[in-house]
Amino acid sequence: MTKRILKVFLLFVGLFLLLLAINSIRESRSTIFPSLGYGPGVHDFSKGITGGYDLYRNSAHEIFIAPNDGWNSEIAIIPSKVLKVNTFKEFIIAERQGLKRRNPKDSLDGYEIPNEEVKDYWILNTDKNHVLKNLKINDLQKKLESLQIPTDIELIDIYKY
Repeated sequence: MTKRILKVFLLFVGLFLLLLAINSIRESRSTIFPSLGYGPGVHDFSKGITGGYDLYRNSAHEIFIAPNDGWNSEIAIIPSKVLKVNTFKEFIIAERQGLKRRNPKDSLDGYEIPNEEVKDYWILNTDKNHVLKNLKINDLQKKLESLQIPTDIELIDIYKY
């Protein structure tokens, strides 16, 4: 009888740990245990940009651009961490800082922190659901010219936009 109780207990502990692991590594904005998470902070916001897209700030490092009516893997977005943004017609132009895992050796730690070595630029066409990503500054200038976007467009800090 004691062995049976121990097996059931270990099964529940294993399931609980599995759920915690899944919750920490998935990329969904919702959580399995909402009471264990932290609610929106005073600095979190969403702001309309253009073409049905919003700028979202869900935490200090989770700042991204996505459609305001939801999205999936088929929808073009600009992932975290967006630093600066501006628009021109149907285009959203953004400067982004890359993120890296805080503790890459810990598979259960999915938290990401800024990677100071990675800064790139993105151009999202909201009409065509297409994004040009990971552009260096020289590539950005060429793409702006080819898309007939003013090359002197100023990217604005997300907190001032």
